[in-house]
Amino acid sequence: MQFLKDLKWNSIISSILMIILGILLLLFPTLSLSVLVTMIGITACVGGLFSIIRYFTMDLKESYYRNDFLIGIVVMTLGILILFKPTFFISLIPLILGIAVLFSGFSKLQDGIDAKRLGYKDSLLYIILAIIDIIFGIVILFDPFGAASVMFMIIGIGLIYSGISDLYVTLYLAKKFKDFYKDIEN
Repeated sequence: MQFLKDLKWNSIISSILMIILGILLLLFPTLSLSVLVTMIGITACVGGLFSIIRYFTMDLKESYYRNDFLIGIVVMTLGILILFKPTFFISLIPLILGIAVLFSGFSKLQDGIDAKRLGYKDSLLYIILAIIDIIFGIVILFDPFGAASVMFMIIGIGLIYSGISDLYVTLYLAKKFKDFYKDIEN
């Protein structure tokens, strides 16, 4: 059960970060790319550090088959590389953010399929949210607009949508899983 709580809070935090980044990109589409890359690098370093700390603070029985330490080291190393080689990563921003939005969409699609398998009547809503997210991710990856400021506004809208829909799905599914476990226990 602790694993589900950790997963819920990780999802909530990443959703909030996506919303904040999306708002910044929407309001300031010409935001200095180096500032954006620095924010991504710092976020990766902090996320990696939290993953490492979580590994060392978890009960050994819970952490034995998890890769929190490895994931933390990889993410932290990536963050450090981003901070020290920002010009390389500036060119990768649409790719990285597009993949993040696609990942979010496919994750929501899996949640929607899981909800359908569990018999929840609102599962179609999850699937629709996921498809919209996937479409945003594809638009970001293929940049059909060509103009950088328009593209970053589209990325911002996509991140805001993805963050809000992730937050909604996470909180709704957490409640449904809690209800499901209560039913099992009774």
